[in-house]
Amino acid sequence: GNVDVDTAPTGLRLKVLGSDYVPSATLESSSFVTGAPSDFTTITWEPTSQVPGTEVKFQVASNIDNLTWNFIGPDGTAGTYYETPGTTLHASHAASQYVRYKAFLSTTDDSITPVLSNVGINYVSGCNTPGQVIFPGLTADNDYELEISLSGYTTQTVDPLTISGNQAHEIFLSP
Repeated sequence: GNVDVDTAPTGLRLKVLGSDYVPSATLESSSFVTGAPSDFTTITWEPTSQVPGTEVKFQVASNIDNLTWNFIGPDGTAGTYYETPGTTLHASHAASQYVRYKAFLSTTDDSITPVLSNVGINYVSGCNTPGQVIFPGLTADNDYELEISLSGYTTQTVDPLTISGNQAHEIFLSP
């Protein structure tokens, strides 16, 4: 209610009633699932600033069951809002699997509207992206043998692998 998603250029805006914008509106997103317990870390949105007299702010809810949605702001209560893009999310969003946001749009001038074109919530799931591995405790200037194998693929071996600071290696496996 009170949200316009059809006006070009695309973006979420306040709805026009007659010739004036409504003073406020909210939109609750659908659920995003990470597939495993994850730490939701920051919320960002575009545009990053709004026309004076308008405002976009958010609350975020997360859980492990996709059932209970308690929207909160940066202090962990329902009485606060994320008002600056790139803000760190409250620590209670750690070890969750589902996340939603609620966007709040408002104006103090019925002739202008805030616009929201993009929302992002960053998260970390485990310590690596799927397919990546980290080897802690290796010593610089030492040689190691690295063997990569997966059932149904040809094993790849890197020998010697000399450690010299932080490194990244891309290994392709062939079926």
